[in-house]
Amino acid sequence: MSQKPRKLQRVSKACDFCNRRSIKCGKSEDPLGRCQNCADFDVPCTYDRPAKRRGVKAGVKVNMRETPAPGVSGDPTPIGRVPAPERASGSSASRSSMYQETASQPSLTGDPWTSFNTGWSTTEGYDDDGALRNSWKAFAISSDQQIRNLVQVYFEIVYPIFPLFHKQSFIERINNQEHLRNQGLFASTMAVCALVSGRARDGALYSTRWRREELIEPPSEAFYAAAKDSFPRDLALAKGFNYMRACAILAIASIQNGQIKNLQKYSGMYHTLTTMEGLHDEKLWPKDIGTIETEERRRLFWSIYTLDIYASIVWGGIIRYREAHSLVRYPSEVDDEFITPHGYGLPPVSPDSSTLSHGDTPIVSRQPVSWMHGWNFTTDLYRILEHVVDGTRRRFSSANGTTEVWSLFSPASMSEPTVMERVHSMYAALPPQFRETPPTTGDMSKDLFGFQSANIQATLQLLRMVLLSAEEIGVDRKCDVAGELLSVFSKVPVEYLKAISSPLLHHLGGIGYILGSVMEGSLSDASYQRVRTLLLEMADLLHRLETGLHRSAGASQRLRSQVDRIDGYMRTSRLVNFSVPPPPPNGASSIQVNIKPEAMVPQTVFPQSDPTPVGASVGDQMMQFQLPPELLTNWPWPLDNSHSEGFLPLAFE
Repeated sequence: MSQKPRKLQRVSKACDFCNRRSIKCGKSEDPLGRCQNCADFDVPCTYDRPAKRRGVKAGVKVNMRETPAPGVSGDPTPIGRVPAPERASGSSASRSSMYQETASQPSLTGDPWTSFNTGWSTTEGYDDDGALRNSWKAFAISSDQQIRNLVQVYFEIVYPIFPLFHKQSFIERINNQEHLRNQGLFASTMAVCALVSGRARDGALYSTRWRREELIEPPSEAFYAAAKDSFPRDLALAKGFNYMRACAILAIASIQNGQIKNLQKYSGMYHTLTTMEGLHDEKLWPKDIGTIETEERRRLFWSIYTLDIYASIVWGGIIRYREAHSLVRYPSEVDDEFITPHGYGLPPVSPDSSTLSHGDTPIVSRQPVSWMHGWNFTTDLYRILEHVVDGTRRRFSSANGTTEVWSLFSPASMSEPTVMERVHSMYAALPPQFRETPPTTGDMSKDLFGFQSANIQATLQLLRMVLLSAEEIGVDRKCDVAGELLSVFSKVPVEYLKAISSPLLHHLGGIGYILGSVMEGSLSDASYQRVRTLLLEMADLLHRLETGLHRSAGASQRLRSQVDRIDGYMRTSRLVNFSVPPPPPNGASSIQVNIKPEAMVPQTVFPQSDPTPVGASVGDQMMQFQLPPELLTNWPWPLDNSHSEGFLPLAFE
């Protein structure tokens, strides 16, 4: 009798790296004896975490003073032991030659392993994650040149919308490898790399300086995991400005990667830390921070204020910080090169000083306009959006069974024409740099203004969509609005739209929601043809944006396929109606739906022998009909708005 095959035994203990990430620890043929994951990431494969006995009674606490110090008898493997340099910088078959070279290159400050052995300058007390953090620092050392490149790209494609770092000082700190000695800075740096790598993968690069293939390895997910693992397990120990900034960037990166639950997770962590640190009130800030950190704090606060409102509109949820509760000034309208640790400098007055206008009277500015002026204007629009969102939600407040009290304080309702009239007057008062969007040049001193103009346009359209969502408008009005919104986006150079990347797609999702809601209602021949044309225009715009997009690739094709399905149904219905006309009620002439063949998609071929309806009049052609529900279930955006209390669910699936 044949023996039963021997049952494979699982690995008795995973290495520190795999254990912390909760992933399978498997053997490999690595010459250094590392597991497959450690070999792939080119990090040391260690087993330095202390063994924990099972079955310890609940409530038993270990006295920190009784914990054996590293190297004491009974603990042969020191906690947080740093492996020898040659082990962590060894070659691996799964790593490219670039990382093999950077791992052995000396840093600007000398031997990189000097800073590696220094340890983190953060929390006190016993730390059982030391080996894991050392592994991520080894990963950062081997990816040193890549990190520097990604930081440079950050200032080209992310910084114009989220200027969370002072350019000159941040680049200097990275070049000096300060992120290897400061855990909070390490977390925020890894978060920057995760976001930039994700956007580069999704086609956000527009400068000829960079090649996409050179910026996406290691992948965004590796840097994301490094940032996540750099947080103390006890969030109360994540003190300092850099942890707040890391949470904010991870929330933005989560949008980029389509991980909306992680967006909510890191947004929540950000608001927890900012509440503990008092970021919402400048009087609570540390007294010893300099000019640079003061400006960075202001930019962070208002950046995530806008992100919070944006997320509330797109995915539902509450707005955590209100402008009325915030005592934080707008960032100074000064370029980074004139912000120093010692104060603010002034740019030189040039003959080409900007000309501003106030009414019909031109005013010549003595100083050039900073791009931050346009950035602050976008924040103004989001402050208006905060109140529009409040007004929209009040329509649904009676559904929770509470007594209505808001009308005591805000009796007047906000109409779309009234609000937009005021907003357009504010927009008209902007310098011309922010009302025009020229093509990208590769010169950031010019492109920064183009980014602000593009972002202002996107925010204006978002404001208009939210205002209209609170009003009952007819089919023609919805089509007018959708057509105007598409026209605005189609005029913005695509390079800016791609750099804004995934968040912009959700603006377009709002347009799709408007058109989809029209398709769900009663249609006439004319209204169907108009919506169909707008949907195909939207598919064209999506196709321009989604080239290489990791999460939403294929949305344009799904939209075209949806239109094709509806066209097929319309064609079939037309043939059935013509071949077997229903009996006219009470002797009246039969009612037919007349679809013009030339308006159909090119792939749809109609028989040339179809008879022309007899007795069809203009009134017959305008007869209302409704598409069956099964044809309206495959839009690339959801039409079920129950999760967001009537807001536009703008997210693409």
